Amino acid sequence: MPIIYDDEKSYLFHDKDTPDKCFMCSKNTATLLVFRQIASMKLVHLCQDCICDNLGDYLLDNTRPWLGEKGKFG
Repeated sequence: MPIIYDDEKSYLFHDKDTPDKCFMCSKNTATLLVFRQIASMKLVHLCQDCICDNLGDYLLDNTRPWLGEKGKFG
C-alpha cells in the first residue's frame, strides 16, 4: 500500500525538472540534491555547483514529518 500524505500538493516537482539532470545546467552528475525553487515553490534537482552559485533562489525543504515509529529503521 503506498504512503499517502495530506500535503501531497506541497511536494510537486517543477514541470521542467527531470530526476537524472540538474534543473539549471542539465548536467547528469552522480549527486543531485532536491531543493525548492522560490519563484515557483516547486521542487527541483540541482547539482552542487548550481546550488552554490544560486543559493538565494532556492530553499532546502525538509519539512515533511517522518511516518512510523521514531528510532525504528527497516
